Amino acid sequence: MQDKNITNTTEEKLLRKKEAASLLACSARTIDRLVNLGRLTKVMVLGGVRFRMSQVRQIMQGGLS
Repeated sequence: MQDKNITNTTEEKLLRKKEAASLLACSARTIDRLVNLGRLTKVMVLGGVRFRMSQVRQIMQGGLS
């Protein structure tokens, strides 16, 4: 029998816009630009919009260009 308290370790951390901007050392407007360029994907949640940590990390490693 499975333990109901075990969390799914494959779940990805989702960031608010300000959190993503802080990690990338940019403005919230730049996050909007990255979304418009297709570099970041919005994840719609009940509380609003979030961004995947993996995509933010990818930008951090490869730069904003």
